Amino acid sequence: MKRLSKLFLENLHLKLLAVIFALLFWFLATNKEIAETTIKLRVEPIITGDYRVVDYRPKELTFVIEGYRRDLNRLKELTKVSFKLPPELGRKSGWVKVKLKREDFYFGLSVKVKKIEPSEIEVKVEKLVRVAVPIVLKFKGLPVGALIELHPNYAVLSLPEELKGVPITVETEEVDLKGVKLPVELVVPLSSRFQPEPKKVKVVIKKGGDR
Repeated sequence: MKRLSKLFLENLHLKLLAVIFALLFWFLATNKEIAETTIKLRVEPIITGDYRVVDYRPKELTFVIEGYRRDLNRLKELTKVSFKLPPELGRKSGWVKVKLKREDFYFGLSVKVKKIEPSEIEVKVEKLVRVAVPIVLKFKGLPVGALIELHPNYAVLSLPEELKGVPITVETEEVDLKGVKLPVELVVPLSSRFQPEPKKVKVVIKKGGDR
């Protein structure tokens, strides 16, 4: 019994180090192991041209992916994935089929997309046209006789085709000018659901008669 105990205790620190290194090498080998799995994710298309997405189908895609087990484990909490739509979809309005390419999706350096189901999605797009429209300052408490200058005094909107000929203006966010000492310069955001360019305008307010 003493002999067995002596054999066990002899060079115990070296034996413990050997066990620790063995576990470490096993852990590294396991995480570097190439594995394959299937995940189902909600897909979110990214617009890259002069159009807007009205609808698309399906809303979810199934991916067969391959990579280091460590990297695949990190994807377990992933719920959605984005990809860029081609800019040429804005040529006309309606439903368009978009072929899905494996290189359009990125899940990590070691992860490779092997298969996508379905291999295409249908996107309903609405063509947009770019129109220059006047900017209107929305305010309260404007001093009597004050002069207003807007720089620039117009914005460019991306509008649906049916609104191309409709008179439209863009308002600024409301500015409270009560008690403001003139002259004054302000930078005010524009307010529109059509994503104006620029997004802000410089407002110069002077006393009447100032140059």
